[in-house]
Amino acid sequence: MRAFRAQHPSGRVRNPLATLATLAMAGLAALCAVQTQAATWQALLVTATDDPRHTRLRHEKAYPGHPSGPVRPALDVALEESQMNLESSGHQLRLDALEWDGASASALVADINRKAPHYLVLDMPLAQQQALMAQFSALKTKPVVFNVAEGADVLRGSACHPNWLHTAPSQRMLADAWAQWLSSRGWRDVLWLVGPSPADKALREVWAAAIKRHGLKAKAERGFVLSGDPRQREQGNPRLLTAEPGHDAVLVLDTDGEFARTLPYATALPRPVVGSSGLVPLAWHPQWDRYGAPQLNRRFAKQAKRPMTGHDWAAWVAIKSIVTVLEDLPKATLPQQLAALRSGQVTVDGFKGGTVSFRAWDGQLRQPIFLAHGDGVAVQTPIEGAMHPRDVLDTLGTDERESTCKAR
Repeated sequence: MRAFRAQHPSGRVRNPLATLATLAMAGLAALCAVQTQAATWQALLVTATDDPRHTRLRHEKAYPGHPSGPVRPALDVALEESQMNLESSGHQLRLDALEWDGASASALVADINRKAPHYLVLDMPLAQQQALMAQFSALKTKPVVFNVAEGADVLRGSACHPNWLHTAPSQRMLADAWAQWLSSRGWRDVLWLVGPSPADKALREVWAAAIKRHGLKAKAERGFVLSGDPRQREQGNPRLLTAEPGHDAVLVLDTDGEFARTLPYATALPRPVVGSSGLVPLAWHPQWDRYGAPQLNRRFAKQAKRPMTGHDWAAWVAIKSIVTVLEDLPKATLPQQLAALRSGQVTVDGFKGGTVSFRAWDGQLRQPIFLAHGDGVAVQTPIEGAMHPRDVLDTLGTDERESTCKAR
């Protein structure tokens, strides 16, 4: 039997290898054409030059729940993971960075306008974010803003903004996770230790609301001071501060972190320590070992040369949220993307089990919260049996009927 050979209309025999090469070149040209036509989107990471959370000493201390390094590696990991998804949906996403010296919000706006990003990723404390928020109308592109750093509930409440989305959990979410678990264990009487700073006092108000919601009781409250002054020595003595009888757990609220880290196993009575030390509510833990987390933790550790923290996860999931909305709604404009994200229409795999989405009433990413110690995750909240008429994740944080956010 003679082998079949393709013939050109002129009668000449066509070389099969040449035909394959021609087809391959045509396919490559088509692919290049698609890539050339891909929509390009710009994300800009904005950090503060003198951010007190990111001093070298604080990174070395590695306080529970505090940043342990810059979040840029988390953005890079998320973008690298997402390249195939972006290409298949006809998009490109580019990352840039800007460091703000904090001197002038107008100067920051001018710098942002020169770069014209579609998305802002803010790794900045509350005051800097509010300064940018006050100047937001001067931004030309009206970007979608991702807060990956600040947990203050005021950004989700009375000072909220329709363009702000929060991947960092709110302080109220962290407090509810802890209170929900204590209530489930029947440990209802809590001894409070509250630090002297205004941030500690503000945190106290948040945790007081969580205690009320979950039926706990403040057995007693003590203020602590960490000082080298001999006259204040007793105010920094864990055994004296925790000698009050009749409590089931010790709650320590210490935004600085130095006193709290000394408290576990130093109390007068054998009681669990929770809050800023001991069993700490976190968005992420490097020893979380389910739902693809080990692979993510390894990729991040390889990139950043350190373990992944909750702040890193918040930055990572911000990029994943951008990629997901581009993939789900490839023709959407930037305002349409914001509306889809903010409405909860877009759901993202956060490697915590199930999917996560943003709340329409305050822009907060609803997500599971871990209660963890140095060696691993002890509890994932919401706890089993928690109930909510819409989404069990909304048992953590400010619910719609409680929200004071008017900018929706």
